[in-house]
Amino acid sequence: MEPGNPAGVCVRNVKVCPGSAFCKRGLQETLELGLEIDKRYHGMPLPSKFKIGVAGCPNKCTDTTTVDLGLVGTSKGFQLYVGGNGGVKPRFAELLVKNLQPSQVLPAVDAVIEYYKETAKPQERMGRMIERLGLEEMRSRVEKAV
Repeated sequence: MEPGNPAGVCVRNVKVCPGSAFCKRGLQETLELGLEIDKRYHGMPLPSKFKIGVAGCPNKCTDTTTVDLGLVGTSKGFQLYVGGNGGVKPRFAELLVKNLQPSQVLPAVDAVIEYYKETAKPQERMGRMIERLGLEEMRSRVEKAV
């Protein structure tokens, strides 16, 4: 893993749990996926800061419902959550897609980030964009991508 802490309006470090390889509760493998997501997006400029979490089970140890994009492992695949954030005005993420297979995760993440890049206003976090535009167009793009 490359060291580094990007700051500013970009993708921050990806938070990843140990997943099924090292945790008895892990239902999906997360380490390879998390490293690939970090490699692909780490430091990518976006309209606002963007946080990603990957958890191998519904315990959500990586705060997947309070980050912009969260993946949660289940026995049937991954659930994709979008629009969460902490801070002064916290917001829980919303479930966008259920039962993504590991091979579908990266195309789904690509679609979400591309949509965010195209439609968010400067300094607008994912959750505020969703409040303004809704989820249907993003969901449609993800479903087409996978």
